[in-house]
Amino acid sequence: MTTITATDFQVAPRTSHDAVSLRRTRSTHRSPFSEVRDARRQHMLQVAAVSTGILTVTVAASAAIVLTLTA
Repeated sequence: MTTITATDFQVAPRTSHDAVSLRRTRSTHRSPFSEVRDARRQHMLQVAAVSTGILTVTVAASAAIVLTLTA
């Protein structure tokens, strides 16, 4: 006799979107260069994040200096 538990239903995708997104993540249809493109994109995002952080800190420090000098 087979018993069905609640965890059996939690394993399967709940919506059609989940089922499609699971299929998209499979590497069977991916280009061999997709990992290189993903790594390059990740690197560009990291450079942009660091540059934005440096610019933000520089602007905040400049504003603090200007406000200190004018007070």
